Amino acid sequence: MIKETVTLANARAMAASAPDFLLGAARRAGPNLKVGVGPLTLTVLAEPEALQQVLQKNYKVWGRGTSVDAIRPLLGNGLPLSDPPLWLTQRRTMQPSFHRAHGPNWVHTMRDVAAASLDALTSGGELLVRHLMMTIARDVIVRAMFSGSLGDDTTPYDEAFGVVEDYVSTTMVPGKLPLWVPTPRHLRFKRSVAFLHEQLQRVIDERRRLEQPPHDLLTLLVQAKDPETGDAMSDQQLRDEVMNIFFAGHETTANLMTWSVFLLSQHPAVRDAVEAEVKTVLGTRPPEPEDVPKLTLLAAVIREVLRLYPPAWLFARQCFEDTEVAGERFTKGQVVLVLPYVTHRLPTLWKDPDTFDPSRFAQEPSTDAATWKYAYLPFGAGPHVCIGNHFALLEATVVLAMLLQRGRLEVLRPDEVKPKMGATLCVGNGLPARFVGA
Repeated sequence: MIKETVTLANARAMAASAPDFLLGAARRAGPNLKVGVGPLTLTVLAEPEALQQVLQKNYKVWGRGTSVDAIRPLLGNGLPLSDPPLWLTQRRTMQPSFHRAHGPNWVHTMRDVAAASLDALTSGGELLVRHLMMTIARDVIVRAMFSGSLGDDTTPYDEAFGVVEDYVSTTMVPGKLPLWVPTPRHLRFKRSVAFLHEQLQRVIDERRRLEQPPHDLLTLLVQAKDPETGDAMSDQQLRDEVMNIFFAGHETTANLMTWSVFLLSQHPAVRDAVEAEVKTVLGTRPPEPEDVPKLTLLAAVIREVLRLYPPAWLFARQCFEDTEVAGERFTKGQVVLVLPYVTHRLPTLWKDPDTFDPSRFAQEPSTDAATWKYAYLPFGAGPHVCIGNHFALLEATVVLAMLLQRGRLEVLRPDEVKPKMGATLCVGNGLPARFVGA
């Protein structure tokens, strides 16, 4: 059965640090629990067997539904927010655009974009690591998806996404006012959404008119057709998908790379070993696509970072009919929270779960094979697993390898680092650091 943990202090504790509060509650009461937060009672699932039930075995019963309404004004019915039958149609249509065969082109784009920012670093210079990684990840997705269609000045987009991120960070606050209430935050969010939608529609319209469009991700999506019906995406659906990729595709990867810098800076022996691997495989030359599989220790580091700080640390599912999970009955319309952050740190699944230890990914943990993918799910699991996971892993590998070639980012005030609750799990203080050239 799902245990219940209800105290008057929960709302305050959730607001202070939701990830750590929920992790502590799960370790005390068990991985599946109910948490009272003000007038609400949240049902939390983190046990692999329960996650497998919701995300795979009974996934048609558990969808997004109204659980994502807070962000739907921005992302519409894009793949991460849609349910069957639309979701199935979109997945079939878009899957070829994210095939691993595009990997070599992506690697070349990633290394060229990253070099511009990394070569500008000066030894002794101080910076916010998250800002650096957000800039690189944004420029990568802009180049990979739009070529030069957005123009050289991306400042308006950065400002708009900053407003969006501020709004999204408040969507889990109990008692939050509905979006139609004209608060200053809500008005800024609506203006930013309108700007982003208008600009993306402009780019899509221009792309459709080109006789010889550039070979980028946007062109692949414009030309994509459902293999069963032969239908292409409507302008509305295409804009929703592009917005989802643009928004989620750079912030999540930027967070992954930021947390990687933090953890490597706190574990110098691991950092030394990764630097040695990069030197052996690459020397001083830029990475080629065939180099990526050879960076095995760096890959293990990235997987361990994703275990400790999964960008999609929490997501919701709503049941579409009465059902049962973990011995608990759920009625149509109920919402559960799935917490990879907690699952990834359960002592029953992971030895020394709070310890950064990339060697654990030299081989998969000795959990039951049927539930392994539900013990480790940084990109989700089941049919709805993230379509861009290969792109994100490639980017993190390329960018971190190139950074380590050039030097180190020494984190300043590491004791102040803690996760910040939002749509993704980012570093609360932006991670101030000093660059030390090689």
